[in-house]
Order: sequence, then C-alpha cells, then structure tokens
Amino acid sequence: MSKPRKDQPLKMPRYRGGSEALSQFIVDNLQYPKEALDHKVEGTVEAAYDVDGRGRVMNARILSGLGHGCDEEVIRLVNLLVFETAVNPGRNVTMHKTLKVNFKLPVKEPVGKQIQYHYVAKPKQAAEKPKPKKSNRRYVITVTTKK
Repeated sequence: MSKPRKDQPLKMPRYRGGSEALSQFIVDNLQYPKEALDHKVEGTVEAAYDVDGRGRVMNARILSGLGHGCDEEVIRLVNLLVFETAVNPGRNVTMHKTLKVNFKLPVKEPVGKQIQYHYVAKPKQAAEKPKPKKSNRRYVITVTTKK
C-alpha cells in the first residue's frame, strides 16, 4: 500500500446541508427546559465537541453554560448531530468544533385581544358643494379574538 500524498487536501467532515441546515436542525429540535422557563432564563450556551472521520460526535462538553437544564439540552442536541464522513485514505481525521445555542423566552400572546376601530361618518357632498353640515355620528367597532 502506498503512502498518501501530502499535497492532497484533507476533506474534513461537515454537517449535511451546511451551516443553514445546522441552524434549522437546532431550531426544529430545541426544547426549552421547563426549569429554565419557570426561572425565566435566557442567554447563550457554548458547547465544544469532536467529530471523527466517520461523522460521529464524541466528547461533547459545555464551555459556558446557563444551568437550569439548558446545558443538558445543548449536549442532547450536539449528540444528535450527524456529519458527512471524511475521505482521507490513510489518515485519521478528528475535527474540533464549537456551537453556540441561544435560549430566548417565547413570546406569549394574550388569549383574548380586543381591537377597536373608530369610524367617523362624513356627510355626502353634492355636485354644487353646499355648506357641509356638521356630523356628530361616531362609531366604535370592537372585535374580540379567541385563541
């Protein structure tokens, strides 16, 4: 068996679909921990992990965390990641990666929302433009939505 050529570039393992697909995967699979919701915790968790030549994630760890279950959720997400395999005959490839996951509290919408529209009736104007009469008619329309 011949030695690999040194001038050949390494093909490192990468996430299928690129960084946009990785971001979408995080959005789709992130579950805000109940304890973090109860304590209204927001912020960023940074995790580091290694990817071997076969695309498997190993050695996931938290570099900076928030606690309240957010760190464990990021570790769970990182362990779900699957990368493309590296094609480097005769070489062992391990890639070191970091990932930042933002936790932001969801916005709650009110259950019943009232919207008011104000309508002021204007008098009709004839073709000869007589002196307009003052109109004191005002209408308030209230719409209540249910969720």
